[in-house]
Amino acid sequence: MCVVRVCFHIGEASAGPLTVASIILVAALQLPISLPGRRRLSAVLFPVQAVLNYLPLLADADSWRAGGSGFVAASALLVVSGPSAWLIVGLITVVEGAMASALDRAPVHVYYAVVAPLSLGLMLYGLSRLADLLDHVQRERSELAARAREVERLRLWRHVQHLVVSSVAAVEHLARQARRQGDEEAVRREVSRAVAIARKVLNRVRSLPLADGPIPVPPRDHDARIVWLATPILVVTHMLFIGQSLFNFAADEALDPGSGGVGYLALLPATFALQFWHLAALRVGRRPRGLGWTLPAQAMTIYVPLVDGETSGLLVSGFFAGVVLLCARAPVSWPLCVAICGIAAVEGWLTRTPLLAGYQFCSALATALAVYGLTRLVALVTELRRTRAELVELVALRERLRVGRDVHDLLGRGLTTIVLHGELTLRLLDTDPSRAMGQLDQVTQAARAALSDTARLSAPDGRLSLAAEVDSARAVLESIGAAVRIDATAVLGPAEPVLAVVLREAVTNVLRHSTPGECLVEITVEDGRVRLRVANDGAAPASGEPSTGLRSLRARLAAIGGELTTTRTGDRFELLARTPVDHEDLTPTR
Repeated sequence: MCVVRVCFHIGEASAGPLTVASIILVAALQLPISLPGRRRLSAVLFPVQAVLNYLPLLADADSWRAGGSGFVAASALLVVSGPSAWLIVGLITVVEGAMASALDRAPVHVYYAVVAPLSLGLMLYGLSRLADLLDHVQRERSELAARAREVERLRLWRHVQHLVVSSVAAVEHLARQARRQGDEEAVRREVSRAVAIARKVLNRVRSLPLADGPIPVPPRDHDARIVWLATPILVVTHMLFIGQSLFNFAADEALDPGSGGVGYLALLPATFALQFWHLAALRVGRRPRGLGWTLPAQAMTIYVPLVDGETSGLLVSGFFAGVVLLCARAPVSWPLCVAICGIAAVEGWLTRTPLLAGYQFCSALATALAVYGLTRLVALVTELRRTRAELVELVALRERLRVGRDVHDLLGRGLTTIVLHGELTLRLLDTDPSRAMGQLDQVTQAARAALSDTARLSAPDGRLSLAAEVDSARAVLESIGAAVRIDATAVLGPAEPVLAVVLREAVTNVLRHSTPGECLVEITVEDGRVRLRVANDGAAPASGEPSTGLRSLRARLAAIGGELTTTRTGDRFELLARTPVDHEDLTPTR
């Protein structure tokens, strides 16, 4: 649309081939300069654009009317940093005004020569820069999500470490202290305390705490920059058009105190007062109060003077069309906007030429889009602040669930082992004291293993090793007197750490819900799929709903394209996990 406006000025100026070619190139160069992420290329193209814009002056002094300087002003603001950019824009407006004055143009034309590049430059710069800033804001969403995830993970792991490390360290201390006691009652007392602590921490790690309060959302510099940038541009462009309206009236030698022009001049403050009333609410994402009468009132201030043949009000109809786009419902907003711009075009067709009609239509539509874009982007900042808070909460909740699943699956076995060996120690104290001391050593070893698991879970890469879990499963099951048979094939790839978790939780279930005499662990790989089978006897009667651990394992396996099934035959329980070897892990498992 900006190009169409330039074409109008080219036609009006009866420009020669050099001017036409130069301005077409100037307009064409604006696109790569305005696109985000092309700073180096823009720095090269900007001086080329400036030279092409002013080159025709060497052949035709009247070519300044072609109107390409607005593109150069926008490029200066986009490419040059700091106050130098505004100095260049000021220099452009001075040059344009000086050339118009040197050619003895009327004051209204001199004013237009200054205002046109400044207005077009600000609008192009505002939309280009705001789109770039909004792109930055959108990219920050992933960064913000990662930061929120990390904050919540660290908070939860601090809680887990404080809870588990202190409690398990106390269990280890009590077990070692009981080992040194010579009195059976003292041993029983210390072991009972250790079992109580282990059982308590086992129950507590299954329910991680909720956040104490709202999670803070860090402020983003781009938010303030968007608001700071858009508001002045909207105000300045409106003021420039007000000035142009005043100059039009002042330059009209036929202006009569009783004419419709004076009436419109009186309505002009009301037009822009209503315009700013609407934009002030819309820029913060709020619907203007009294819109049902303020919007028709603004329309009347523009179109009522048409009854007396006064068309000057159409100069600002583009601003009104922008408000309509922002306020009206989607099905009718765009047709109304096109109709408003079309009225301006009809006036140009009837009074002068079809070329002017096209110019006035595109000018009004470009202004409407600029008002809509600048205001909407500012309103989006408010919406993005809300969505950031919601995003942080959602990410924190997901991380809380993930950490809770990891704690349950990966620390549950160690804590369960402590409880089982402690309870077995208490039972053996009366019948077999020497064997009870052996079980007490197992409590100490299980406590140390739980501390090691806690440290590994909070490490940057705390993935479990399937081979290590196989060895650990053998040791834990044999320590409670079960006959263990293992037939395991090495597994590599994304499936390995997930199957390590499955095996650990399967053994935990054996410890918690069975009194096994024998246990089988079988891992096979065939046709690109891994099959993990854990079977044991001595299973307790089914309790109905699947446990939290089994539901968690099904979710982990589903994330890598696998599945989990369980079967029970009498007192025999079997867990079977199947998954592809190389499937992509969609939810990385610690």
